[in-house]
Amino acid sequence: MSGPSVVEEVHGAAASGGGPADAIHALELASEQNIWACYQCGMCTSDCSFSLTPNLVVRMLQLGNLAGARALATTWECASCYMCQTDCPKGVSPARLMKALRNLNGHLPPALATLVGTPGRPASLSLVQMRGPGVRGALGARIAAVRARLLANMPELFRIGSRFVPLSNWMTQIPGARLVAHAVLGLHRSRPVPRLAAETFPRWFAHHRPVGDGHRGRVILFHDTAMDFNYPAVGQATTELLEKAGFRVELTETGCCGRPAISKGVHDVVEKCARHNIPRLYQQVRDGQAYIVGAEPSCLLTLRDEYLHVVPELREQAQAVAARTLLIDEFLSLLHERGELELEFKDAGGRKPVLFHGHCHQKAFASPLKGVRLLELAGYSAELINAACCGMAGAYGYEREHYEPSRIAGERALFPALRARPDADVVIMGVSCRQQIEHFLGRPVRHLVEALRDATV
Repeated sequence: MSGPSVVEEVHGAAASGGGPADAIHALELASEQNIWACYQCGMCTSDCSFSLTPNLVVRMLQLGNLAGARALATTWECASCYMCQTDCPKGVSPARLMKALRNLNGHLPPALATLVGTPGRPASLSLVQMRGPGVRGALGARIAAVRARLLANMPELFRIGSRFVPLSNWMTQIPGARLVAHAVLGLHRSRPVPRLAAETFPRWFAHHRPVGDGHRGRVILFHDTAMDFNYPAVGQATTELLEKAGFRVELTETGCCGRPAISKGVHDVVEKCARHNIPRLYQQVRDGQAYIVGAEPSCLLTLRDEYLHVVPELREQAQAVAARTLLIDEFLSLLHERGELELEFKDAGGRKPVLFHGHCHQKAFASPLKGVRLLELAGYSAELINAACCGMAGAYGYEREHYEPSRIAGERALFPALRARPDADVVIMGVSCRQQIEHFLGRPVRHLVEALRDATV
């Protein structure tokens, strides 16, 4: 929030009382939201992909009822797809508020913590009760905690597993493996475990021969976990596309951005990732000459969003990094607007039409229209699918209690739109969108960079 507000005046009047106003003030600081900007139009609820009620959470906060807000199922079932933020005419983000609500205790003095319940246990209702039908009782709570920690550290598990391909892939496919994961970890048995690539993207990059001369200078590629270990073809296409545009590609000296841990609320892992990555990214862009470019919206936008708040003492470095960070479609569009896009495209004859599905974080913090315009520039007949969240939302769709809500979210608009156009190629930006479409529809999917690279001379 910027500038004085009614909320700040109320908080100032109640600051010495240690009451609900202080707790709400702490929540607003943690989420950087102004709850009073919401006028309860209900757009966030009417457009929620998971049929939740985010406007009721905000209303509870407006009424000063922290315990009530934390007791609502919506607070704990939110997948953080940010569609509510995208749809809000006043720019309020219920997703940010709910994320802060789930972790508010760490920002409160002990005297105020009692107002909102103990960590991991909202007032009146336990966390387990808020986790849905797949997680119940004390055992369910332990399963949920283990699963959250496992998913938060999944990038490290992928890194280790990549050393033992194909054995690691075989172990996830043996009869009964999914049933064990379903029963023990709460990961739905119908979801296929992402396969690990035989050759990781960093390994490919270390030995590849550039297809351009690099006369435009350097671009720093932020290589995410999925690119590194599951879909190296996306990294290869991104590299080749940038090299054909005249750039010399360098890789960031980073590990996982921490997005899986952010989505599961495992904050020690998030902070560890940020502390590792921010100084290294800063060193690569401190001269202000190069951009950090990425192909996975949820990961790349973590550098522009969450990293500004995770480690306060590194905030200035994080701001410098955020100012030089762009999605690949943003970067190529910027070049095109300047008349500096040095890409040549093949004749478009015989190509299939393209349906493009934008990632939720891309819709909230960037613009999927840039991808559509680039596809058209490359000669494709491209159309943006009018659909909200695909339903996967990172690990959300893998959790056994969220498998059906995940499917229903896809059926709201995305799946019918794809079924109606069997003649079209499907292009996406996010790995979750790819996995959701492939799983439920069995439809082949390409990343935007693959479609653009395939169209270049």
